[in-house]
Amino acid sequence: MKRWGSILAALALAVTACGTGATATAQYIGPKLGGTLTVALDGDIHYADPSLVSDGESIYVANQVVEGLVGLTPGTLSTIVPVLASALPTVSADGLTYTFKLRSGIKFHDGTDFNAQAVKFNYDRWNSYPKGDLQNAASYFSAVFGGFGSASNLFAVDAPDASTVVFHLRHAQGNFLISQAVSVFGIQSPAAIGANGGSTATLAKNVYALGTNGAGKAMVGTGPFMFSEWKPGDHVTLVKNPNYWNAAAEPYLDQIVFKPYATAADELAAMQAGKVDMVESLDPTAVAAVAKDANLVALDRGAGCNLTQLGMNDFDTVAGQPNLLANSGVRLAISAAVNKSAYISAFYAGEALVADSWLPAGALYYKREYLPTHNVTVAKGYLAQAGVPATGLNLDLWYPAGAPASAFTDAKGLAQAIAADLTAAGFTINLRTEPYANYQADSAAGKMQMWLQSRSCRWASPDDYLYTFFGYVSSAPAPMFAYKNDDLNTLMTAALMDTDPAKAQADWQKAQDMIAPDMPTVPLLGAKLPAGAHKYVKGFVGAGNRTEILGTVWLDK
Repeated sequence: MKRWGSILAALALAVTACGTGATATAQYIGPKLGGTLTVALDGDIHYADPSLVSDGESIYVANQVVEGLVGLTPGTLSTIVPVLASALPTVSADGLTYTFKLRSGIKFHDGTDFNAQAVKFNYDRWNSYPKGDLQNAASYFSAVFGGFGSASNLFAVDAPDASTVVFHLRHAQGNFLISQAVSVFGIQSPAAIGANGGSTATLAKNVYALGTNGAGKAMVGTGPFMFSEWKPGDHVTLVKNPNYWNAAAEPYLDQIVFKPYATAADELAAMQAGKVDMVESLDPTAVAAVAKDANLVALDRGAGCNLTQLGMNDFDTVAGQPNLLANSGVRLAISAAVNKSAYISAFYAGEALVADSWLPAGALYYKREYLPTHNVTVAKGYLAQAGVPATGLNLDLWYPAGAPASAFTDAKGLAQAIAADLTAAGFTINLRTEPYANYQADSAAGKMQMWLQSRSCRWASPDDYLYTFFGYVSSAPAPMFAYKNDDLNTLMTAALMDTDPAKAQADWQKAQDMIAPDMPTVPLLGAKLPAGAHKYVKGFVGAGNRTEILGTVWLDK
């Protein structure tokens, strides 16, 4: 039975009495079928193969098209539910084996069968990506499993029968299940991948990833919408899946068109002019303007899953020069000098929360750490205790040029405000900038002394922030922050393998306690990242990690 129950329940009979007579009219007040939703994105998608993307725009589009074995309850960050699996898996006592039972009767968008062999094909394909373009693009797989092939924690995937899949891990992995809810692990049609060159090692020649052949030949999943067309730089079109397996979640819309825009101002202008129905990532500073427009509404996503911080390179030297930030007392002074609340008011229009740990407040196992608050006197006291000179405290502070609004509303303005606060505490700040694409690579490589960094969660468990930021690489501190803490690395390595949720919570919260006294970076804020839409856009179920599935959306026009 299709989703007619909710539609019929929304039909109301309005009876208007006039004298002794009465007129009865049927008034439709609930979800309407059909129509096209046009959505503005911060930029274009990168590839039409979700396994090869890591940007928010590509993932947002893929959420509508592909499905994994598990997903998240709509509107939540970490409540895992079965999707293509018929139930959550059974897990062996040692945490090395996950056994999934699959739903039956599901078809891919090209009409081929979804089954255990298809699941095995996808995971085997990802795990065997060769070095070069495919491994470089499949950063999520590498981040979750630690590499590819023999370097991967995914040892093997078995399909003993059509409805059973068994995953074998080399060591227990506490983030395995929640990470598989990300759409980059969505199961795609083996037939479509094989027929359209999906395994071509050079991405510039990979027809499947480029979406060149159109509908049914790229991004071929099982979801409520199907990939129809991608015209790079202009639009991506998805159409309703008329044979969607989940009758309770059958989409209302006929199609969705995603359009990329260069700036947040362009997106807002397009929505105000009626060129788009919805802006997926609304600049928080535009919320007030939207509130004043009788035709528009800001869409609340609840608790965000974003952390904007002041990154610091903690190594003894940077670019061959002694590094003031190697002194933890200096880092604590900086944490007391910055005025987080003022930044939220000035650059986020209040649409952010003060950060007080190295996890977003909505992430699994978050713990409030009661970090220093803005106090110049306290900052100067930390400097005095640090034993550094009273003058000549020079630091480079980098900010990105051309960053999307989902990363920074005004990176230059934020950097200038931080510089002013640090100057008041006795520092001399040299502001520096470079284009966003280079900026990301250079900060990750440890080339910057101090910089603005913003990231939204990929999966909302602590490893995605704590271990990614501060875990060791090849037995040495990761180059981004160069933060050396052997005990912390040992604890986080063990926490990654915790299979008991209570033990995992205790270990990850202890890790946050261990980080706080050292202040290797300064958490600033967690942006809420609202969406925006015309008021006729109904049924949006927001999620702090921006993983909405738009099958619930309908148009009241």
